[in-house]
Amino acid sequence: MIKLIASDLDGTLLDSGKNLPADFFETFEELQNRGIVFTVASGRTYSAVDHLFPEEYRSRISFICDNGAAVYLRGELTHVSPLDRATFDELLDACESIGGFRLVVCAANGVYHLESSDDFFDEVGKFYRNHCVVDDLRNIDDTIFKLAVCDESGTYSHGKPELDKIFGERLNVQVSGEVWMDVMAANVSKGNALRALQNQLGVTSAETMAFGDYFNDLDMLMAADWSFCPENGHPEIKKQCRFICDDCDNSGVTKAIKQYACGEITL
Repeated sequence: MIKLIASDLDGTLLDSGKNLPADFFETFEELQNRGIVFTVASGRTYSAVDHLFPEEYRSRISFICDNGAAVYLRGELTHVSPLDRATFDELLDACESIGGFRLVVCAANGVYHLESSDDFFDEVGKFYRNHCVVDDLRNIDDTIFKLAVCDESGTYSHGKPELDKIFGERLNVQVSGEVWMDVMAANVSKGNALRALQNQLGVTSAETMAFGDYFNDLDMLMAADWSFCPENGHPEIKKQCRFICDDCDNSGVTKAIKQYACGEITL
């Protein structure tokens, strides 16, 4: 019996226009009736995802944000794993040394970046609301959850290997798109956040369903016996998942939830 469901947003639950499936809230209410906890698991910060859900739902939906650096269980912040300031400053130095990166700082009270081109400003706006332009990232007075890095040379082939060479296991560098990667504290991941929720709720991996489409979702998918990748997901992620669901533009997540969680199909 499924007791906990976690789903990535971009490329998974949301369609290519960044919209929820038309039947999401109907499906969510059915999950509530069955006592199943639904969790949004996103690389975005909380302020960049809460607007997708009407206020009356925010205290009923759980959120894994910033790839696991902040966890909200039914409206209550239950877990925070920030980047310490010394490591953050060292990370900025490394990014400057490597070169070719554009940086977005995701923090407790906002999202920050340097002045840049209109195209980059618009790109950031696709994922983060109310993002602020600052003169110096080192002067941000906030609790920092992660550094989002745009690398047009290719994050998987260029940016991630370069940062991994410098920091090794001291930081968790997760590829979240062809030109985007997220850098968090070493113990931070969607998977570890989901495991923390499982422990808090007394739920096993056999009672957990997870959906994701990219590398930053893989650890979370491995924490669930019911692991799903949408048809539009990365080929390597599909290989790691137990199931393939319909693509994000065809409500793949809610279709699978209805079939497997509400339809009581067993493995």
